[in-house]
Amino acid sequence: MIPESRHIAHTVLIDSEANKVVLDESLSKFSQNLGKLSKKDRALANSIIFGTLRWKAKLDWTIKPFSNKKIEELDTIVIWAIRIALFQIMFMDKIPVSAAVNTAVNIVKAEAGRGAANFTNAVLRKVSIQYPQINLPDKTSDPALFLSIDKSMPLWLSKKWIKQYGFKECLKFCDVINTVPLITIRTNTLKTDRESLFNLIEKDVKNACFTKYVKSGISFTNPLKPIHETDSFKKGLFQVQDEAAQITTILLDPKPNETILDVCAGNGGKTAHAAQLMENKGRIIATDTSSKRLANLGEEIKRLSIKIVEIKQTNILKYNDKSFNNNFDKVIVDAPCTGLGVLRRNPDGKWNKTHKDIKRLAAKQKRLLGKAAQFVKPGGMLLFSVCSSEVEENEHVINDFIKQNNGFIIDKNLKNQTSGEQRSSLDSAFFTTQGFFKSFPHAPFMDGFFVARLIKKK
Repeated sequence: MIPESRHIAHTVLIDSEANKVVLDESLSKFSQNLGKLSKKDRALANSIIFGTLRWKAKLDWTIKPFSNKKIEELDTIVIWAIRIALFQIMFMDKIPVSAAVNTAVNIVKAEAGRGAANFTNAVLRKVSIQYPQINLPDKTSDPALFLSIDKSMPLWLSKKWIKQYGFKECLKFCDVINTVPLITIRTNTLKTDRESLFNLIEKDVKNACFTKYVKSGISFTNPLKPIHETDSFKKGLFQVQDEAAQITTILLDPKPNETILDVCAGNGGKTAHAAQLMENKGRIIATDTSSKRLANLGEEIKRLSIKIVEIKQTNILKYNDKSFNNNFDKVIVDAPCTGLGVLRRNPDGKWNKTHKDIKRLAAKQKRLLGKAAQFVKPGGMLLFSVCSSEVEENEHVINDFIKQNNGFIIDKNLKNQTSGEQRSSLDSAFFTTQGFFKSFPHAPFMDGFFVARLIKKK
């Protein structure tokens, strides 16, 4: 019998690749299958899914000498079974080699036939013995290729980051990206306080601690059951949100009775946080193009007991209701981006992005900013954020916007920001000389984010 955890992991990885969807969508699609597993087996399945994606380049480099076919020529069922098995052999101490190999062979035999299973068996038997002796690219003659293989990063990104940050800094950067991130939640201060929430969840998780920079956050590892099944979640006492994303909303500085527009609301993390900081007083209009994301947002604000959010499905770039013009105290543009700042959480993002995506998305970010600018009141704020630390999606976007929109100025006072009880005691290192907020996964151990605050002249 094929162990269910490994079989589900194999199914999820193939589905994500075959249907060209982000990993979260495939995990959601097979959530019932994962939910039927024991806590131990569910943890194993998730470790295999995320770990195999994190280390895919290194796994493929290790497999290559033992296959008489190129990696890209192998059947999808076969290559993912081999990758999964090799990940367990190389990175999971408690999994016997025989169990990893036999499971892979049985999966391939059931789904692709005996011939493919024999091939899988032959490759894995050889590689499981010889993988410690596999040579890496030479660090001195080709540092980008070495980094790409040893730290399992796409080659184009290794080259880009070495040029931008230097080799030693890239090593630190990549080491953190390949770690399992803490789970971070934001206290719903409309219902409770952080200390009370901490006391409620501490018994159900490991390594719980308060976030360093935001006074509403709690981080932890190893929840005993899925977070959405906990009583605290069902009661709406918190929302899952990384500390960097929480800082973004604090920098918006939302106040009670203001009118705020969130033009790319998504699932509503920043929308809900803004409503908290406004003490459920005022008005927030949350727009997005996706009905699915807005449905999730609707469920979230209901769970969190938020009353001031109005949901509107629209493509803001094509929105021409003049009643929006010069009508909002603050406008949030949490723009679509490459997500290269959140690769710890979304390792599939390593393999489905290219340099062309940076250029394409930066162009869209500029269009969104230009459109959103018309909705801001004189004296109001336009806040731009992305979960990417790439300059093309950060400084270049804002500098281009300012050149095209002389009615706005960059607000450089972010480091002194206070929002109600949520005081952000941030280090100066978070702020660039131009006054932008910028975080990196390897420095403060939070997601990589960029935030710029623009003020419309009166």
